[in-house]
Formats: sequence, C-alpha cells, structure tokens
Amino acid sequence: MRRFVWMLFACAAMAQAPNLSVTSGVAATSRAAWTRISVRGEPEDAWLTLQCIKTVEGVKQADIFFEVGQTPAFWMPHEPQAAEQPMPLTKLTFTFDAYKPMRREWVEVRNNQFLYNRPGAHSGNMEPVDFYLKFMGSTTTMTVFKDRDTSWSFPTRPLLKAMTEQELCKQ
Repeated sequence: MRRFVWMLFACAAMAQAPNLSVTSGVAATSRAAWTRISVRGEPEDAWLTLQCIKTVEGVKQADIFFEVGQTPAFWMPHEPQAAEQPMPLTKLTFTFDAYKPMRREWVEVRNNQFLYNRPGAHSGNMEPVDFYLKFMGSTTTMTVFKDRDTSWSFPTRPLLKAMTEQELCKQ
C-alpha cells in the first residue's frame, strides 16, 4: 500500500489502495476532526464514503454518501446561513444484498454527490447512519438505485474493515 502525506486543512494523511481511500484531518474553521473512508464501486467511477466527525465539543457523528467521479471529493458539513438556499433532496432506493430495498431521502450536495439526509425536523428519514452500518456488517454489497437504468454497487467489507482501524469511526 502506498502512503502519501501532505497538508490538507490543518494536517491530513491519505493511505491509498486501488479501491480504498482513507483521509483524515482537522477542518480549518470549525476545528472538527474528520476521517473519510471511501471505497470504489461499480461502475468504476462511483465511490461510497463513510465520514466520521468529532466536533471540538467532543460530539461524534457519521455521514454516508456516494458520488460519481474519478476520485472521492471532500465535503465538510457546515451550518447553513439564514439566506442560504436549502440543498435539493432526492429519494433514492438502496439495498444490502438480499434485504428489502429502502427508499430514503438524500441531499444532492453537488452534481452526482448524494449525502444521506440525517434524521431530524428537516428530514423524512428516521434511521441514523449507524443503523445502516449494522446492515453492512452482515452483507457484502450495498446497491443504490437512482432510477430503473442507473445504479451503483459498492463492496461493504473493505469499508467496515477500514472503519475498525480508524479511531474516529470506532463506535
């Protein structure tokens, strides 16, 4: 496995295998520590990412998103300003191996980058990201469907293995 180290925000390190990317750092403005674990799916330009964050107050949260692009892009959550337009929501269907498909709300952060909409007053979703991580532990593949002709499949085992090795992502 090749290792690269460079400055990203405060300080970040990235370990890369052909289908796995692990990146960590500290956000410059919020000082939140973050770790992102991304696994390449099918088709090859699709990435599934688990992002673990620990705020300066010590609160841990997890986000899961997928995107279509050559490399996983960085996205850091922020507090929306009053005048800021809300990001568009879309309903996508996803499933884990033989489990029943689930249709949930995702936020389209950028073109072809979808973030699972965490539960709350702003969301129709009731399950936190941790709920889906339990599904991943008993399956090998997560498949997301945008429509009848568009889908992406991601291996879950490499993501979960890398998660156990990252301090911020341990539950």
